[in-house]
Amino acid sequence: MREGFSMFWEKRLLTRFVCLSFLLCLLSSCSSIQRMAIGAGSDLLYEASTSLEEENNWETFKQGVPGNLKLMEVLLSAKPEDEKLLVNLARGYAGYAFGINETMYLKDLYPDKKDYSIHKEQAIVNYSKALKFGLRFLKSNGISQKDLSTNMRKKGGIKALLDNNLSDSSHHLTGVLFTGYSLAGLINLYGKDKMALAGQLPVAKGLFDWACGKDRNISHGACDIFYGGYEVSKPFGNRDKADGIFKKFFKENPHNWLGRMVYTQYFIMEGGEEEDWQKQKLFMKKAEKLFQDKLKWMPGYKNHKVFENPNLGFYQAIALKRYSILNEIVEKNKDDIF
Repeated sequence: MREGFSMFWEKRLLTRFVCLSFLLCLLSSCSSIQRMAIGAGSDLLYEASTSLEEENNWETFKQGVPGNLKLMEVLLSAKPEDEKLLVNLARGYAGYAFGINETMYLKDLYPDKKDYSIHKEQAIVNYSKALKFGLRFLKSNGISQKDLSTNMRKKGGIKALLDNNLSDSSHHLTGVLFTGYSLAGLINLYGKDKMALAGQLPVAKGLFDWACGKDRNISHGACDIFYGGYEVSKPFGNRDKADGIFKKFFKENPHNWLGRMVYTQYFIMEGGEEEDWQKQKLFMKKAEKLFQDKLKWMPGYKNHKVFENPNLGFYQAIALKRYSILNEIVEKNKDDIF
């Protein structure tokens, strides 16, 4: 346990050291040296940023991440074409929109959607930022938004476009994935209010298809979570197919509880499946107990197997936050939902 704690803080210190070095360079060096330093350091920053996935306190993530994102924007202003900074910003803003803004939006979504939600508006703003950074990343590799829209009408068009301009590197896959996810997030939040945007759904799916075709396990099962939600929420969707995708996800990613809460939102609550809700509630109550035992130190504690992968920490924290909100909603509005 001490070793894991030490590694966690070493990564945090590394991130802060890199960022401090960047700022000193920005303040004191000439332009060419600034760009060289940022180019060299963005690799370290990209690798260190994965430590954010280890943050298992939802409130800490909510309070701490915006400052880190603004810092990366400052660095990007000195080197606007830096791929890894663009990918980090696309991933960071998309993660914040989903993990924080959309999680809080659940309170305004059930049992009836409110006419206005500040959480929905903030999710739209942050997904928009993520999408802009993602499109800048693609443009830096020769792919414009117009290229995506044109090729979505061709069978295999987006795949061929990406294959011809991108590599299989981690940051290229991540950049494509979160560009697609941000676009899908905007489409989902706007719904029928922006039909022109809804017409871009094939682009979002094409981006996912390419990234997930290269690495089906990218971002701890994000592919199956997307495809399950896609099937259950699209017009003329296939609920049976969606159910199968989610159930497969549960088996292959038993410690990523976030998929269960996405399943609960889009499949159980939208479909009024009370029996399935009780099953998920039982599972999440046990998960919540394990999670609280881990967060609150006690002598002799031994890490449970569900926490063997520290990079699932934030996914688990989001899942538990969503569970607490959904459980409260169901308790108050059970007859309306089921």
